[in-house]
Amino acid sequence: MLLLVAMARCFAIDGILVQTIDYSIREKWACTPAASMPMIPNSDTVFRGQTIYLSAIVGDYRLDTKGCADVVLSVEVFRPDGSEYYSVKEQPFMDGYAGYMDGRFQMSSTFLSVTFENKDPLGSYGIKMLITDRVSHTSKMLESKVELVELPAYDHFTFTDEERLMDWVNNYHRCPQPEKALAAYLYICPKYGDDETALIPLLGLMLEIFQHNQFLYPQLSECYDKQSEDIQNYLDLLMYYLGIGREDFTQSVGEEVQLILDLLQETLYPEKSGVIVTPIQLDVLWGKFLASGSYEPVLKLIKTLDYVKYRGSMKKVNWKNWYHVSDQKKQEALNEMIYEALRWSLHSNCKQFPLVRQYCEWALSDGNLTGTQRRELQKVLSAKNIAKPSVF
Repeated sequence: MLLLVAMARCFAIDGILVQTIDYSIREKWACTPAASMPMIPNSDTVFRGQTIYLSAIVGDYRLDTKGCADVVLSVEVFRPDGSEYYSVKEQPFMDGYAGYMDGRFQMSSTFLSVTFENKDPLGSYGIKMLITDRVSHTSKMLESKVELVELPAYDHFTFTDEERLMDWVNNYHRCPQPEKALAAYLYICPKYGDDETALIPLLGLMLEIFQHNQFLYPQLSECYDKQSEDIQNYLDLLMYYLGIGREDFTQSVGEEVQLILDLLQETLYPEKSGVIVTPIQLDVLWGKFLASGSYEPVLKLIKTLDYVKYRGSMKKVNWKNWYHVSDQKKQEALNEMIYEALRWSLHSNCKQFPLVRQYCEWALSDGNLTGTQRRELQKVLSAKNIAKPSVF
């Protein structure tokens, strides 16, 4: 924040170089209120196979006679020996009309990705980014470094209790540490393997992390033979959904893992199917938020506030004769449970995670919501307390 204040005192274009492994950083900037400042994690170390994203936040640019900004970025990355590793020239800072940028600090919509390969030498890589304002004819050179280091072995990290695990999980969207993901998964499997309602959201979280950090894939194979048969089943499960597992995996699993597979088919990707049919899908979406910091799962949760229309459905069901209740009535009653659980979880996570609150506030003021969704969200944000549904 102090850097941005200093920028405001300049009379020519100025900026801050953004270098991060956080692939959701643009969403965090664009989908939060202008008055708030999302945390921007700076990544000063990366591993071979990992992608780092380069961009900039600029201030004190000028607009042309049509009210448009014209800012471009040029980037060079240099190997430890000083030779050029990567370069790109005069990339547009912002796509399309940019008149609304006047008087605001802006993050570029252009993100340049650099993925280091296995053959690349370890060491310090220099980064130079030239930001040029073609309207005021001023420019600024921003410089930084990133250290390419060896990926630690998966067993270099250990989780010995739930408190450490949840600290890593709850902070991941703010400060991602994917190198600890396999150690976390090996801790999760025996602890939550018998509790599908806990395991499935955590598995969704792990899939999100591994899919965006494929440099971790070799560690899955490396550790496989060192694990018990039970843990191997859960590694097979993870690798199956990552698309790198055994093709015959689903034909040889035990009853416990088959049950998880069946539940995963129904619950793992609610944001794609468009329909939430069980409360566990709420936890899956929260897990994906924690693994990415993305706005998309939070938006899906907000839009599910439409389920307010099912209020009163549980009272219409004869619970003593549940097996004789129609499938439609059962689902309507379940949808009311989903709605009540959703209100509580949104309210609770707005308190626990500032980014959730910022996303909700932005959605309320600028998001594409229906009148019902907007009214329900306003109630959640203004409530002093929402009791956790007793059924859960």
